[in-house]
Amino acid sequence: MFKKILVALDGSPFSENALHVAVDEARIRNAELHALYVVHHIVTHNMIYDRGVSAPEGNVNTYHEIMEEEAKKVLSHAEEVASDEGVSIITHFMIGDPRDLIVDFSEKIKADLIIVGSSGKSSLDRFFLGSVSSSVVEHSDITTIIVRN
Repeated sequence: MFKKILVALDGSPFSENALHVAVDEARIRNAELHALYVVHHIVTHNMIYDRGVSAPEGNVNTYHEIMEEEAKKVLSHAEEVASDEGVSIITHFMIGDPRDLIVDFSEKIKADLIIVGSSGKSSLDRFFLGSVSSSVVEHSDITTIIVRN
């Protein structure tokens, strides 16, 4: 049934769980697996400090560079996890609003399943940015699995 799976990653333990579910689904179904990491274009201090890194105040470019480095680490880890299970994975990195880009990208690659973690941001970030998983479920026309801890 599912031949192309998109998993959204953000480096949180929630997305790590989603990654493992996605790898299992891809292996079981012999499906193509894509991993997407989106750095929100509105980078707040809370996002940076939630991840345990710091940058000079007010320098958005530095924040984006730090988040891009984190994305590379997370996507590299996803490649290792998938490889350990004998699954190939195609990784993608974008900057924008993850609530929109996950759904848009799933349509672009013609995914038939999206897998996301239940939460990955602090409660303050969810207040300002909204729940990514809720938005994906609400706006996607394809099956979406929300992996809870």
